[in-house]
Amino acid sequence: MLGNCCFLGGAMSFRNTRWFLGIAVGGAFGAAVSLTFALAANSASAQITPDATLPNNSTVTINGNTFNIDGGTIAGRNLFHSFQQFSVPTLNTASFNNAVNIQNIFSRVTGTSVSNIDGIIKALGTANLFLINPNGIIFGPNASLNVGGSFVGTTANAIQFGNQGFWSATNPNNPALLTVNPSALFFNQIAAAARIENNSVADAGLNPSSSFTARGLRVPDGRSLLLVGGDIKMDGGRLSAFGGRVELGGLRSAGTVGLNGDGNNLSLSFPNSVERSDVSLSNGAQVNVPAGGGGSIAVNARNLEMTGSSELLAGIGTGLDSSNSKAGNISVNATGAINLNNSFIENVVLQQANGQGGDVNISASSLRLEGGAQVFTGTFGAGKGGNLSVDAQDVQLIGTSADGQFGSGLFAQAGSNSTGNAGDLTLKTNTLLVRDGAQVFTGTFGAGKGGNLSVDAQDVQIIGTSADARYSSSLQVSTGQNSTGNAGDLTIKTNTLLVRDGAGVITRTLGEGNTGNITITANTTSLDGAKSAVSNTSGVSLAPIVSVKLDEQNRRVVTVESPQQTVFPNARGNSGYINITTESLSVTNGARLDTSTSAQGKAGNISVNTRNAKFSGTDTNGTTSGAFSTVQKGASGNGGVININTADKLTVDNGAQLVASTFGNGNAGEVRIVGKEVVFNGVSGSTPSGAFSAVASNGVGNGGNINVRTGSLSVTNGAQLSAAVEAGASGNGGNLTIATKRLNIVNEAEGTVSNLGSGNAGNLEVKADFIDLNNQGKLTANSRTGFGGNTELNVKDILLMRRDSLISNTSGTPQEGGNEGNLTLRTKFLVAPPNENNDIITNAFTGEGGNINIVATGRIYGFVVPSRLDFEKLSPANRDPRQLPTNDIVASSRSNLNIFTFLDPSNGLVSLPAYVFDPSNQIVQGCAAFDQPNASDFKVTGRGGLPPSPDEPLSSDAVWEDTRLRAIAKQRLDSKTTATKPKSESDTVEIIPATGWVFNGKGEVTLVSQTPNATVENLAGSSQSCRLR
Repeated sequence: MLGNCCFLGGAMSFRNTRWFLGIAVGGAFGAAVSLTFALAANSASAQITPDATLPNNSTVTINGNTFNIDGGTIAGRNLFHSFQQFSVPTLNTASFNNAVNIQNIFSRVTGTSVSNIDGIIKALGTANLFLINPNGIIFGPNASLNVGGSFVGTTANAIQFGNQGFWSATNPNNPALLTVNPSALFFNQIAAAARIENNSVADAGLNPSSSFTARGLRVPDGRSLLLVGGDIKMDGGRLSAFGGRVELGGLRSAGTVGLNGDGNNLSLSFPNSVERSDVSLSNGAQVNVPAGGGGSIAVNARNLEMTGSSELLAGIGTGLDSSNSKAGNISVNATGAINLNNSFIENVVLQQANGQGGDVNISASSLRLEGGAQVFTGTFGAGKGGNLSVDAQDVQLIGTSADGQFGSGLFAQAGSNSTGNAGDLTLKTNTLLVRDGAQVFTGTFGAGKGGNLSVDAQDVQIIGTSADARYSSSLQVSTGQNSTGNAGDLTIKTNTLLVRDGAGVITRTLGEGNTGNITITANTTSLDGAKSAVSNTSGVSLAPIVSVKLDEQNRRVVTVESPQQTVFPNARGNSGYINITTESLSVTNGARLDTSTSAQGKAGNISVNTRNAKFSGTDTNGTTSGAFSTVQKGASGNGGVININTADKLTVDNGAQLVASTFGNGNAGEVRIVGKEVVFNGVSGSTPSGAFSAVASNGVGNGGNINVRTGSLSVTNGAQLSAAVEAGASGNGGNLTIATKRLNIVNEAEGTVSNLGSGNAGNLEVKADFIDLNNQGKLTANSRTGFGGNTELNVKDILLMRRDSLISNTSGTPQEGGNEGNLTLRTKFLVAPPNENNDIITNAFTGEGGNINIVATGRIYGFVVPSRLDFEKLSPANRDPRQLPTNDIVASSRSNLNIFTFLDPSNGLVSLPAYVFDPSNQIVQGCAAFDQPNASDFKVTGRGGLPPSPDEPLSSDAVWEDTRLRAIAKQRLDSKTTATKPKSESDTVEIIPATGWVFNGKGEVTLVSQTPNATVENLAGSSQSCRLR
């Protein structure tokens, strides 16, 4: 609960209360002291009365306000006392006068009355004291302990002594007196009302570091204080066992609780199969165990409830012990619910302390922290902070304290001026809900390293901000201002992750250390709403910075250093990566994936691997959804890479963007997209959807590349793909590279590379099977003073341009020169309907214009190459090919018409007709009236001829020429004449077309003009309209 961390709506905040104090904040101590205690009103009825159940019975004598207890039965080093009733009135003392060699004193109550203790219980030497009353035990506000060993208060029915047997309070005639150490507490006849209450706030002396006065029930340092019910209730009461052990718990049904002993140190082991009782702490109740080492707390309950600034406190105290010291752990195990409201569980190495902090381990069916409740491990000294582990079916972290000063949550931190590392925070649950300003945080504000944050859950929901929007709900890993250590990593493994309404998953550095990495593995990931984010930043706090330190009395001092977004220019760390693996990702309504540097570090990469991803929309203030890698203004460092890999579909629409940019001194990152289908669609106000790599105005650095590889890419309705250097910036632009089967750029959408600052534009390269530019769709390359960049389009089949679409390279301005790059287009067919003003242009104002090289292996349809006269018809100030209504291919420089380079395509240009006609009246099929029977032929009439192949172009000036020989008279041979007849010049033979084929005697195919016997083979090519004869 100490430190500073926050995103958007606020930093991680810790409560401004005392550490390990005996005085409850807000007057809880005064309220506790004023409680009416029953035995104070009638002290005469409160007595200590021995029974007669022992071989050597106890005796009680009264000396003033002191009950002297003598006698009892000794067995080995055990002393047994048995009472009909046992209560100590207010300001009275019950003193056990035991021999100094006694190790354990067992005191049972065999009657039916509750033990009311509002005075002192005292024992001699170092003996452990057991008070056993199955009816219940109540410690009043004035109750205290003065014992040399450990203390056990229990409502158990009996104590087991190994295999020697039981010593019972409900079966007092049991004669067994046992010599061995106790081994278990036995519950078999549980009274419904049997419970243990502790309301004690009596003065208990200084703590080990003499920093405050302890109060309540206290055992000697290093000893154990165990309360075992029935239910355990602490209403403002305090328990202290500095460097020792405090255990709270009990059973609701029959069972055995193991009792483990090591001399004066005792501990319990609870069965898993037996129903437990409840434990509650309220009104500033407190358990204190911090010392120079050791000091542990264990709670075993069905339900644990802590309210009203109640605390479980462990750790190493100020200025205590050595590097070999280790604080004990806090373990809370509940079979039901753990609920904390404005209460705290803490294990901390304090200022000037040396040693390793202990862990906090929480196991429950459900955990709920609200009202500023916190569970915390940390170090403010030279030692390492402990780890924090939560294992619960359901975890809910909700809201802030009533005054809004600190949020509810789980925290593992290395504080300011510390040299040790923070511990790790591990959370395992089915359902995690963090809302209304609550937080889960690890970090460092000193020289040590921050801990790792790991979440393993079925469902994670991080929602909203605090009521005053000061704190954002978040999972966060950070380094603070002036820190030198690195932050840890943040890992989330879940089925469903929802981050919305200003909440965040954040890593950041404000010091010299590097931020950690964010790794998210999920089935479904959704970011929704204003300022919701997965963010990894260096040198910038997107929220107020809350500085939390300890004063000389170990009180938290909370100071809000900056109420607005703050940049820390002296920060030097790199931001880490964001790695999300999920079945489905949704980032909407202003939510973001964000890595950035605002200081002297590198921005991290963003990597998304998913089946389907959607980035959509803006919030009501125009904040854009998307993924962003940014070098901020004044920063020095390079941007990171945005990698989006989708197995099925990526959608970026309604103003959402994927942006790698630099506003400072450093290169922008890259945007890399791989997917089966990619869609960029629409705008939000004036904000286009799209993918962008940019060097912003006043930025110094090169733009990054945009690379899209997909089966289908659609850029529609004003969306853009842009690699740009803005006006006032210095650097070269990045490249735009697209590889796809089908590319659609439609309805004022655009793919562009540009440089409006000083430097060269990048190159634009597209490889596709089909490109459709429609309704002002554009592919452009532009520069102001530098080289304009080359455009290369490789289209396997068709490039179709419709309705005022454009492919262009432009450089320079009327005042500034710039050489344009070349435009190369390779395709099978280049097609545009006539007079739709679809243009392919290179143009330089005062520099050299680029070349246009078009290779169309099929044909170019619908384009013209304008003549010089066409441009001279335009005004000198507006000699722009875009002003001509035709589809134009122009390579030019506006400053000199003489350098126009006109295209001479190898296959020519064909203008498509402006009308559609019926070709049936242009084609006639018929048969020649040959004299020979069974012959047929096929005729085609009309303008032009047929190409030999459907892939061959149709030539507008091609004509059909009859190349047949003219008919000549037949040469007739008289079979009866054997003499050779001289050939006559006028005797000719008509050459007619072959109309069939036959096999000759050699099995060869011979073409013939007549078929003696028509068969299927020689009729197959005949038209049904041909008359066979």
